Amino acid sequence: MTLEGYDLVAFGATTSLLLHHQPWHLSLSALGMLGSLTPVGMLIGALLVGQFTDRYGRRGTTLVSIVLVALGMFASGVAANPEIFGAGRFVVGLGVGAIFPALAPLVFELAPAKRKNLTSAIVLCGNTVGGSLAAVVANTVLAGNFRLEYLIGGIAAVVLVPVTLLWLPESPAYQGKTATPARDSGMRLVLRPPYLGTTILFCGMVICSFLLIFGMNTWLPQLMQAARYPLGSSLTFLMLLNLGATVGGLGMAVVADRVGSKGPVIASFLVAGLAIVALSVRTPQVILYATVLIGGAGVLGVQGLINVYLSRVYPVHARASAIGVALGVGRIGAIAGPTLGGWILAAGFAPRWNFVLFALPALLGALLAIANRAKSPLRNTQDRPGLPSAEPTR
Repeated sequence: MTLEGYDLVAFGATTSLLLHHQPWHLSLSALGMLGSLTPVGMLIGALLVGQFTDRYGRRGTTLVSIVLVALGMFASGVAANPEIFGAGRFVVGLGVGAIFPALAPLVFELAPAKRKNLTSAIVLCGNTVGGSLAAVVANTVLAGNFRLEYLIGGIAAVVLVPVTLLWLPESPAYQGKTATPARDSGMRLVLRPPYLGTTILFCGMVICSFLLIFGMNTWLPQLMQAARYPLGSSLTFLMLLNLGATVGGLGMAVVADRVGSKGPVIASFLVAGLAIVALSVRTPQVILYATVLIGGAGVLGVQGLINVYLSRVYPVHARASAIGVALGVGRIGAIAGPTLGGWILAAGFAPRWNFVLFALPALLGALLAIANRAKSPLRNTQDRPGLPSAEPTR
């Protein structure tokens, strides 16, 4: 996950250098086009990898994903023209999009029964660490050369290949599944009754989650400026939002391990929505900062809870397919979040209504979670190889 976070932030950390790279003469629109290739690759990678993972294993798919990331980063780092650079970024997207649908079920199946949500949340923290490392490298190492950012990422991916081969185990649940032929392929099971309705609801929840994550991370500073906060304070809010995600996300994960996944998912969406609306009200600075921290726990922390909720509901042989479909379709929210935020700010609403409109996806996500009647297995129950974790309520 640290590698994923690094690779995703690397482009944003080098946009200025790319714009000023004289041999390419990139315009802002061309740079935006290059930037969009990675999310497109991620969408395709997430949709395709699930069935591959359920059929050939979590460990092998993770290894292939890392190799794709390495190839894409090296291609971007040595690219002689924008076309090769863009192709490299697309390949990076394929690999990054495939990593989490492969890792999420593996983490779930290897984690202790009482700590599945917490373990998943800790793994997700690697994404933030990787993004921070990409920013540090950009600020201290590049010296005007964008290529180093990508080559360093490629080298890190290459180092991870033998590490994965030597120390990443295969899921015991998956190994047990291979001894018992599945009745249906994972993808067929995910996309037909009785699981189809559950899959649609999970896809909607992930879309709402990504709308919040990408929308708020992109536009929170501008939202706060529109509400007449100074830019310095607005950037502080963005930092606090991500800090709240780390601390609050881990806290909510502990709660979810005790009471099940559904309630904390609903609570996280509602907390996110209420916190966003509360930002429209002028309060003392300490209360305002606390509100942003709490909002971060809901806005950015809910996705980790959804991932474990998904893993609990689907059988072992369909688990990665379900996560891949949900995260792939959820990329609609990742693409729409920044666009929606730009439309809201450009529409010229009163600052208070900006926050209310941004809170709507959180309310919708909570309603979808409430409507989802899929049941998690009993707490502290280990997965039994080849058997469903739970059946959705019909």
